[in-house]
Amino acid sequence: MEQEIVKEGVALAEKEAREKQVETVKKIVQKTLEKIDELNKRIDELQEERKILKMDLEDLKDGKLGRIQERQVKDEKARQTSVVIIEREVIRDHSYPVPYPVPYPVYPKNPWYDLWTAKWNTVYFSAGTSPMGGTAVGSSISNAMGGSGPLTAGSAGMLINCSVAKDAAPGAYDVEGHVVNFR
Repeated sequence: MEQEIVKEGVALAEKEAREKQVETVKKIVQKTLEKIDELNKRIDELQEERKILKMDLEDLKDGKLGRIQERQVKDEKARQTSVVIIEREVIRDHSYPVPYPVPYPVYPKNPWYDLWTAKWNTVYFSAGTSPMGGTAVGSSISNAMGGSGPLTAGSAGMLINCSVAKDAAPGAYDVEGHVVNFR
């Protein structure tokens, strides 16, 4: 009789130990699945950002700055993801014919804002002139830092028209030590 009680006790102890192990394994699986789900969400976000950046490159290559600008106006995610902010130029003085192609103000975004600002402020905007020649355009547009004001030395924007974007975008680029041929 004692042996049966001992056998039952051992069996019960083994059963409890197994249940604890099963519970532990289930917790591990649950946490692993949660981690995988979190990674899948991050991957989806990164793929969406990659898609936006690829569309920006294709539109630059095709000289379609208006598409980038429209995407940034309609989709906040596109505005946050793009490396530049493209605004639609507003020409206030309509006493003369609007030249074609109309340049788009392009603003750098952080983290290369300081680098770009230093170069453009000294070269193009030190005397209030635009990089396209003449004086800086006085339209009120949002700059890359989220404020608004005229295109002046403080806003560090560049006027780019579609044909320049189309001609200049393709080429070979050195990206972190390897060459990327963008065509």
